[in-house]
Amino acid sequence: MMIAFQSLYGFWPFDWFKSSDPLPSYVLQHPSMDESKVYGVGSGKSFLEAKSKALNDIATQLRSDVRSLTSVQKNSSATETQTNQQITVLTNRKIDNFLVLDESHANDLTYLLIEYRRLPGE
Repeated sequence: MMIAFQSLYGFWPFDWFKSSDPLPSYVLQHPSMDESKVYGVGSGKSFLEAKSKALNDIATQLRSDVRSLTSVQKNSSATETQTNQQITVLTNRKIDNFLVLDESHANDLTYLLIEYRRLPGE
């Protein structure tokens, strides 16, 4: 019976015998930012990849440069005017003052929680 079980295990498509590591709580529920701190969460196959994704997560929360494009169209057969406006938010920001609060490893991935402290006036 043991030989039959081992051969079945080799061909079974599901690996119920391998336990998966639990994910960190900050991956399941992203921490909220406040007026002085912003949190970034990242994951990757290496520390550098996870750090890059966590810093990108912070950068997307700090967008501040606003550009606007407005176009006006007039219809020659009537006195109608149509105005279209497109607003784009862009920024280039260097994030230096960050702190890695947690580094976890689960399911062959590295997870990072990074805190960025906003400077006064940001």
